[in-house]
Amino acid sequence: MAADYSKMARLLRMFLLMQQDDAGGAKAFAEKLGVVERTLYRDLNILESLGIPYYRDPESGRYRIGRDFFLPPMQLTSSEALALTVIAEQIAGQEQIALTRPAALALEKIRGQLPDRVLRAANVMDDHVEIKLPPTGPADEAYGELYDMIQQAITARRSLQCRYDSLNQATDNGQRFLFDPYVLSFDQRAWYVIGRHHARNEIRRLKLVRFTDLRITDEPYAIPEDFSMDAYRGDAWRMVRGGQRYKIIIHFDAMMAETVQDTHWHRTQEVDYEDDGSLIFHCEVEGLDEIIWWVLGYGSHAKVVEPRELAERVAAMAREMAAMYSVQQDANESV
Repeated sequence: MAADYSKMARLLRMFLLMQQDDAGGAKAFAEKLGVVERTLYRDLNILESLGIPYYRDPESGRYRIGRDFFLPPMQLTSSEALALTVIAEQIAGQEQIALTRPAALALEKIRGQLPDRVLRAANVMDDHVEIKLPPTGPADEAYGELYDMIQQAITARRSLQCRYDSLNQATDNGQRFLFDPYVLSFDQRAWYVIGRHHARNEIRRLKLVRFTDLRITDEPYAIPEDFSMDAYRGDAWRMVRGGQRYKIIIHFDAMMAETVQDTHWHRTQEVDYEDDGSLIFHCEVEGLDEIIWWVLGYGSHAKVVEPRELAERVAAMAREMAAMYSVQQDANESV
């Protein structure tokens, strides 16, 4: 029987959340794992049968594991060893996702403890598996220091005093403000921190490379129990929610239909094939600013059916692009 890696990953995440005192009570714990409470209790029984000494704090109701407990050595299969090899060398080792080099070093330590027969089996496939991720932003030492400082602030629950270079020049760039970090998030090729911006008195998403100054204060803060990244993102197309929800319908011609269908773009998406091989793409998103670029990327192979506002914005940008190239062509002809 094939191993249930989704359950294995969930059990490991359960262990880490409890050991880091970030599991919370039963309801919050289950939500973080994306399961119902009944499944949570079943998984806790599995951890107990494995000899992992978790407990429920009688005062706070939080599930915890003593910090002096560590997982016993694991017996890995060749397939699992191959997965570690790929992650260590092709993702973490090359830092295609920024700040993952420590993970590569940790995975190499694990590989060093593998039996020869398992390591040999994994190495056979090592040169026959390739992963290419989009290039990322800077991953230099200063960038890493920012990441480490924010991570320390989250662990200690201490506010950050910041200066931030915003792309929006209408904001008070260079002004100091307090920021309570909730989550470090790698999204769309860069690291972000999501938390409460005291000066704005709202939850904001800030890009790490845009901090010009950062230090940890002695000011304590608490992450709201009801905060979650799923709720924060809502139904944004990618990262940023707009103020209005839209029902999107886009027609893709037969040439692009399979390409669009092969990828899960959004959690609300549905697709319908037409008799001519074309595809109708449906989804609901909050805001149009992000999805408009996705539509434009398909050029004449995509036509917005609904909403009219999105269709008009795509048409306006297409006209601007055509005009730009028309001016360039006229200039070339006049030379």
